[in-house]
Amino acid sequence: MAVGATPWPLRPGWDGGASHERRAVPLAQGLPGGLPVAYAPWQRSRVAALGILAALAVLLIVKMEFRLPHSNTALFAYGVIVTAMVLMQMYFAMMHYRDLAMVGPSAVENGDDRGPLPAPERAPVSCIVAVHNEELIMEQCVRSMVSQTYEPKEIIVVDDASTDGTPRILAELAERYHIKVITLANNVGKKRALGVGMLRASGEVFAFTDSDSIWAPDAVERTATILAKHPEVGAVSGHCRALNSERNLLTKIQDAWYEGQFSVRKAFESVFGAVTCVSGPLAVFRRAAIYNYIPAWEQDQFLGDEFRFATDRTLTGFVLMNAKRANRLKARHADSPFLAQEYPWRDWRTVYSKSARSWTEVPDTFGRLVKQQVRWKKSFLRNIFFTGGFYWRRFFLAALLYYLHIVFVLLGPFVAFRHLILLPLQGNIESAFLYIVGIILIGSLFGLAFRREERRGNGWMYRPLMSVLSTIVLSWLVYYSLITIKKMVWARG
Repeated sequence: MAVGATPWPLRPGWDGGASHERRAVPLAQGLPGGLPVAYAPWQRSRVAALGILAALAVLLIVKMEFRLPHSNTALFAYGVIVTAMVLMQMYFAMMHYRDLAMVGPSAVENGDDRGPLPAPERAPVSCIVAVHNEELIMEQCVRSMVSQTYEPKEIIVVDDASTDGTPRILAELAERYHIKVITLANNVGKKRALGVGMLRASGEVFAFTDSDSIWAPDAVERTATILAKHPEVGAVSGHCRALNSERNLLTKIQDAWYEGQFSVRKAFESVFGAVTCVSGPLAVFRRAAIYNYIPAWEQDQFLGDEFRFATDRTLTGFVLMNAKRANRLKARHADSPFLAQEYPWRDWRTVYSKSARSWTEVPDTFGRLVKQQVRWKKSFLRNIFFTGGFYWRRFFLAALLYYLHIVFVLLGPFVAFRHLILLPLQGNIESAFLYIVGIILIGSLFGLAFRREERRGNGWMYRPLMSVLSTIVLSWLVYYSLITIKKMVWARG
């Protein structure tokens, strides 16, 4: 099969999710968002980066110098620190981030398109996905795994007791391609299903994905290259955008938000080798970094009950945790088959690769978005008590922003309520206006950062809308998630 060729016939009815037909994506002809198959057209401009950073610096100075009379000191400090955090993240992401998959230390900055570095050794990779009643979407996922240029690899699909047409589709795929299908008799949940896949896997590297996601054909090639070249790296997060970005306004807004979450926030953490969430659409781990801790992952308990979420964050936490916590988890699950071979703890690093591309279906209705956000925020809250217990040992600046982010997520809804409801009721309309303007300005700067990454299209223009939606509406879901945190009903966005 030619590199980049699609191993399946394209279905002309594919519409990103509107139809009820099994869907496929024409990888050989390009992927959503106007991106070519193997490499995004990053025309990075240091001048543009400096312009964005200068605008942020000006906004920060204005906030500090033009304080409104009678403003609350604590909330004034809140606004200043939030802006300073964004400035710091963008500075490191734009000026210091390097994609370790690319040729040479300055390849990313120069838009080098020569492809990934040659790996000194090609460790076998096990590509694993768990599926459950997803006949409409998972076929394109499996076929994008089959299309990976990397060898040697194995494809493992764990069917978590599906009751729809998923088993039949997997049987067809198994006949056509060299994939291993594991069918579970009882539904055990995503984490335990992936655990079954790992027990059957032979690779030294695990590449996970979600059943509603697809990979660019060289995604594993690029992430595996990083692990081969950098033995200190325990996990790599790829880049992700919305697969169905053109569906409606809501999906366009999320696509713009995804870009910033990866190319700014993950890039910032990657500079310090401490990415806190190796995200599900393209999550690549060394076996040695996580294998002994899978029993703790499968049996994770929170507030006395099994916690079925936090899949990505907790798995990443195992890579970043300290030796004392690692040894405690091993001792607790010493009888597990995952401890049959013990891997010594190492001070691993977690990084992000911008050139390793993936796409995922995002919620296309507000109701679905809310369900997804509640699940994510429950994972965020649970992970405060896991990763939050040791992340302070990482590089000071990364740790500082991590803990400040937690504080601001919890305080954000009350700040919004004060500015948008309480103060206007007291006759202070000016504060509400300036608050909204500030949100839009920050969102616009994230949009410009998106524009700097991708010169084609107008997707960057939707980014301010996500800032407004998140601040005014979605931020409140953290408290609903807290109240209902013991409700572990998984719902696909």
